[in-house]
Amino acid sequence: MRTSRESALLLALLFKRSEKTRVRLSTVTVKKLSKRKHLRTAFIEKLTDQLDDIGLVLIELERGGFGLIPASALNGAPSVTAKKYLIEDLKKLRSGKLTFDDILNELAPEVDADDDEDY
Repeated sequence: MRTSRESALLLALLFKRSEKTRVRLSTVTVKKLSKRKHLRTAFIEKLTDQLDDIGLVLIELERGGFGLIPASALNGAPSVTAKKYLIEDLKKLRSGKLTFDDILNELAPEVDADDDEDY
């Protein structure tokens, strides 16, 4: 098995050579490059940290596999503030006029609030 550092370097090299701005990686690819039969949570966390040190962001995708993007892709992104977008919601939360189930509904109306442990 390769270490998380070695695996991160190989993933970074794969990303660079792809010449893409963002990529999807299958779990099979990550397993092969890391020489692992299983991808344990602890390994993925270490791999994520190692890639972060290199300037890449690894994201587990809902449909399976992973996404990989350079952290620099967020340079120049517009900033958002709670003061501008959430001030009224925060007041409503304090007063009990808004619940986190209401927020979940706005984020993903097709998801049942009882399924929030999946998030």
